[in-house]
Amino acid sequence: MHANHRKVLTEVLSLPTVPFGEHAVIEYIRRFCKRRPALSLTEDQAGNMLVRYRRGRGTIRHPVCLTAHLDHPGFTAERMTGARNLRARWRGGVRREYFVGSRIRFPVGDRWVRGVVKSVRARGRGKEARVETAGVTVGSPVPKGAVGMWDLPGPRIGDRLVRAPACDDLAGVAGMLCCLEHLCRQRVAGEGYFLFTRAEEVGFIGALAACRLRTIPAKCIVVAVETSSELPGARIGNGPVLRVGDRTSVYTPAATAFCRTVADGLVRRDRSFAYQRKLMDGGTCEAAVYCELGFQATGICLALGNYHNMDVKRRRIASEYVSTGDFENLEKWFVALVKSGRSYTGHDRGFHARLRKLEKEHAKLLRATR
Repeated sequence: MHANHRKVLTEVLSLPTVPFGEHAVIEYIRRFCKRRPALSLTEDQAGNMLVRYRRGRGTIRHPVCLTAHLDHPGFTAERMTGARNLRARWRGGVRREYFVGSRIRFPVGDRWVRGVVKSVRARGRGKEARVETAGVTVGSPVPKGAVGMWDLPGPRIGDRLVRAPACDDLAGVAGMLCCLEHLCRQRVAGEGYFLFTRAEEVGFIGALAACRLRTIPAKCIVVAVETSSELPGARIGNGPVLRVGDRTSVYTPAATAFCRTVADGLVRRDRSFAYQRKLMDGGTCEAAVYCELGFQATGICLALGNYHNMDVKRRRIASEYVSTGDFENLEKWFVALVKSGRSYTGHDRGFHARLRKLEKEHAKLLRATR
């Protein structure tokens, strides 16, 4: 991994973030863009961030817009109910049985205030129960609005795996920033947009706002970037995954085919590059929102271990993890998509050409045997 990319990945994975409390990541992206004159940053009324990169002449009819969300399931401090007792709001999808007894932490000033979840209030019953608030015993007072996450070790980047308190979707955010770093450092010709959305974990709230506010240029092909729970046919370490759809919908075929064509070109040029193409139906991602609201959209993800910090085998909260090699190939793919934006035609050119060839080869026989 390039030293610059290792630095960005480590820094981003170290940031606290929760739905509606993504401020640390937002500020990091602002500083990142300010140091790179080739990037232009705008923020919409919902707090979503759109970064544009463009270098070279000519107009690209359908540039790529890569999009990742800034949040991860977590706590927001509501109020102290005693000298050491805190009530915290929970937002995100983690099963009820993982809470009580688990350790969490809140950044307060330049230090962490640690605590233990003692009780929860949930809506619904059984597997459908959704935690809404938690009673936490803390070491010292926590101010209202402080962001709380599971108390897990900081990011560790190994030869095989990247482990962190939150890979979903900070690894996707880091992959997009590493792509921007590469584009700026190498002065790559091309055009691309990079959208960072808020509050995905509570129902795609930032993505819905970005569509309503027309934050995404209508001409763009949208590629939603995620980390998605590992499935039997989509293994960690076998390459980033081109998603043909999710639990809710199938994505735009032409956009998916475009990403596949770019990836196939990388496979031919780079023996270290690998990718997968799968239906990732473990959940629903922002690509379904963009498709539903009129964009040509698809998705790319990293297969993820311990989805939402749930270590199912050990029945405890644990670090999420992705493949180091998958992350490096994700960044390569993003750069190639930005460089290849001019080639998007709105249909699968390769498949279309094969169909024309087959029709031409057999047209006479078809007529002769009618």
